[in-house]
Amino acid sequence: MFRSKFAGVLLASIALATTAMAASLPEGWSEPTVAHEGTRVMTAGGQTVQSSYHYLPPGKHREQMTLEGMSMSIVIRQDLGVVWTIFPPALGNMHMEMAIDEAEHGGPSMEGIVEFEAMGQEEVSGWPTTRYRVVMMEDGKEAEGYFWITEHWIPIRMEIAMRDDPEETIIMEIRDLQIRDQDPALFELPAGSRAMPAMGGMPGRGG
Repeated sequence: MFRSKFAGVLLASIALATTAMAASLPEGWSEPTVAHEGTRVMTAGGQTVQSSYHYLPPGKHREQMTLEGMSMSIVIRQDLGVVWTIFPPALGNMHMEMAIDEAEHGGPSMEGIVEFEAMGQEEVSGWPTTRYRVVMMEDGKEAEGYFWITEHWIPIRMEIAMRDDPEETIIMEIRDLQIRDQDPALFELPAGSRAMPAMGGMPGRGG
């Protein structure tokens, strides 16, 4: 299930956190309510990926990381229903666009939550949180685990495993979390960015 491709790894972590549209979230659950940033560290499928993470409510996400020597960003715009993969200037100031519902998350997503229960209060990285036991469905398979959520509904840590394969586990945490205003330009395409032509069966719609 887990992929080594840059976009797939990034989308797996973002999907677990917040990619579901607000209308798709289970009753009683919420997206983060404040702008914030931090370093997201995700371990999945034997890989550990670290990214610079930014969020601007409602529903604007940006992740930037370097993998195999290549720096890229993924921007999710829930208001527009799109995901942009933004390639570095060295590759020609290009981007790839796909609809959120077409993007392969590479793991369970928040909209798949079918059951959750508050288990108590715990401190994570200096932040008071509520720990939730969560059951999720993804492609007909059931996953379960725990989310540690701050008062602003920021999922600062998550541990999710497939019930039929407990070794297939996603662990995500946000380090150096800071609640602060975010530059709206972080969630836009760079000036002059061109749409990458479709190749290898991947969509290449322009922004």
